[in-house]
Amino acid sequence: MNPPAHPPAIRPPRRPWLRVVVVVWAVLLAGLVFWSVRHDPPTVPEQADIAAALPFLDAATGAVMSAADADGRAVVLHPTEFSRDCRLTPVRPGMEAVREVTVRVRAGGAGQALDAIAKALPAGYQARVRRSASGTRLELYADAGGFVAIDARTPADATVVTLQVSTGCRPPAAVVNPTPTRPPVSTLPAIYRAALSALGAAGAVADTVTEVACPSGGTARTVTSVAVPLPRDLIRALKAVTAGAGVVQAEPRAWAWRIGGLSVVVTITEGSARVSVTVGCR
Repeated sequence: MNPPAHPPAIRPPRRPWLRVVVVVWAVLLAGLVFWSVRHDPPTVPEQADIAAALPFLDAATGAVMSAADADGRAVVLHPTEFSRDCRLTPVRPGMEAVREVTVRVRAGGAGQALDAIAKALPAGYQARVRRSASGTRLELYADAGGFVAIDARTPADATVVTLQVSTGCRPPAAVVNPTPTRPPVSTLPAIYRAALSALGAAGAVADTVTEVACPSGGTARTVTSVAVPLPRDLIRALKAVTAGAGVVQAEPRAWAWRIGGLSVVVTITEGSARVSVTVGCR
């Protein structure tokens, strides 16, 4: 007896339209990805390289300079510093850019200064100041956008507060020069020349000049000379040049004052002086 014959296999009908749909969908998806990469803003810092972060860094630094520069404070703008010590992943190196603004205040004025700076920063930064439970530590934090942060951490009794503006770790960019050329200064502030002259270094030239654009226009600038020789009677020399000024600090190793809307800071290290004069955003 022969076994029953199997019925012929039924082949599913061909659907050429399904293949067309898959191809069209793949092309559309690839196009959306390409457009998103070209047009959508980054959602994490690792998506924007260090070159793309620098405009946000400079804009935030200008905002900090504008907020920090006020009577009773002496400010110093520092140049952009680049670091290659950070890593995006265990095997992927990155680069971070940081700018600092140093604010010198009178004794007991750190908390009031940070509160005023936080209030003066753009509302969109959502700047806030926190105090430790014991009241001995102060912290300022602000989000400047573009994944750029503004931070300050200091003892409540400090007379020097450093506000740090940082990009966080970003992919490196070939167009970034880690040691940019300092902008030249055609005309030095008169008080800068006077301070050097009082210290007996009238012929000294600026070692560094650093600048940043102010939010309301104009440019903030700090001119610095280092390794300036000390006169025999430093206190007498500095008292002569600070006559009529608003003195912020007058300590054995640090003098700071404001005159004509400018900040002047003289610090003593290893037998020589460092002189900085800052034109702010006011």
